[in-house]
Amino acid sequence: MSIISTQLISALNNYNSITPIVTKDLTENFGRTAMAYHCSGEKTRKYEAKEKFIEANMSSFVWYGVIPLIKKIFDLTAFKSAKLNPDISLKFLDKNEKVQNIYEIQKKITKGDLPKNILNKNKLIDTKTVLNNIEKNTAKYKGLHVSRMLLSTIISAYISVFVLPKAIISMTKRKLDNEKNDFLNKKEVFKEFGNFKGKKAQISFKSLGTTLLKKASEAQSSLLGDMVAVDLAISGSRIYYADKREKEALKGKKTKAPYAAALEKLIREGGFLYLIYFGGKHIKNGIDKLTKNNFDPLVLEDKNFVNELKSGLFKKNPLKNLNEKQTIDFIDKNINNDKQVFIKYAKKMKLIDTVKDGNGKLFRNPFKYVDIENLKKHFDVMAESAGEFLKNGKAHLEKYVSHKAKTKRLGIYGNLAAGSFLVCFALPKIVYGFRKWYTGNNEEPGIINVMKNS
Repeated sequence: MSIISTQLISALNNYNSITPIVTKDLTENFGRTAMAYHCSGEKTRKYEAKEKFIEANMSSFVWYGVIPLIKKIFDLTAFKSAKLNPDISLKFLDKNEKVQNIYEIQKKITKGDLPKNILNKNKLIDTKTVLNNIEKNTAKYKGLHVSRMLLSTIISAYISVFVLPKAIISMTKRKLDNEKNDFLNKKEVFKEFGNFKGKKAQISFKSLGTTLLKKASEAQSSLLGDMVAVDLAISGSRIYYADKREKEALKGKKTKAPYAAALEKLIREGGFLYLIYFGGKHIKNGIDKLTKNNFDPLVLEDKNFVNELKSGLFKKNPLKNLNEKQTIDFIDKNINNDKQVFIKYAKKMKLIDTVKDGNGKLFRNPFKYVDIENLKKHFDVMAESAGEFLKNGKAHLEKYVSHKAKTKRLGIYGNLAAGSFLVCFALPKIVYGFRKWYTGNNEEPGIINVMKNS
């Protein structure tokens, strides 16, 4: 259907993952820089554009490079030293979990419903041994995950919230003072790390245990869990340092446009956070409602989908009246049954994670938690949408499905295009329009005041 794979299209349509967010974020990085150079005043444009470029791309580098690297190193050192597998879902250790807990998982392995071993990178992993190690060292395992989450979050937040803004402001000031510097003054960054090294973090685990464990569980499955909270801190720091630079440059002098730098940062950061994290999902829901098409591209573009519709395989959600235990049993019983189309597509959409044992037989992954509530919602949507397709497609169902699949792709492309346009062009235009109206000129408030008063 297209040179862009169905898997990628599906990922770009999933706003519970980081794929569409990463795409828009990287696009926004380019737009932030280009619009700064295009819209800022003659005196400050080159400085502001450089600041925006470093600010945006270094923050992205921390998110998509530094954090995964820290976690990987932690896995290869702390977890390996403790002989504990970091991939076991923390939710299995939740005392309130009655069905998907470590004891029930072990029972299912013994019965043969789940694999006794898993083939991973040409190595066989004994699932019972791995789970037994976790069971015997539950407190240590929880502690390691919390420590990993805290370490990656603290380091990323410190770099993005404290080091980066101060380094960027210092870089511009030195440039304006005609001091020796380069594109990103490395000495300043290392100086900030030196300051951090000398401070001892005072962290109490006792009162925060439950919350931290929940956050660690979210961080275990996706970066998305921590991104919003840390990005809020980053946005707050950008507003704070923008105001701080302007005040220091003014040196107590009054201005006709007080808090100009902070206010425009507030508008930009608020708009950015909404458009990156929430706007895409809202647009997606609107498009799906308008087109009456809630099917994932992985379902729509499957070669057997039309025949499956005609055969009535989507008529009823098989999990509709099942409790959690019955649901898990149903999944395990039908994990290799492609005639059970709901399970088939749940596997394709990674709603159910699967593995193969040493003999090549497919099983539900005994290390991964299944979100039953979310799974049932997806199945309800598929059953409801199937009824709409059969009703509207009638005798020309194949053409109707093909049209709907193309429309779905266009909607996803349109969503990404709209989001990119808003963060790259529309939002900066609003910010620079506010600047012109509030200050009477296009110059960056903090930089221009440094130029005038330094």
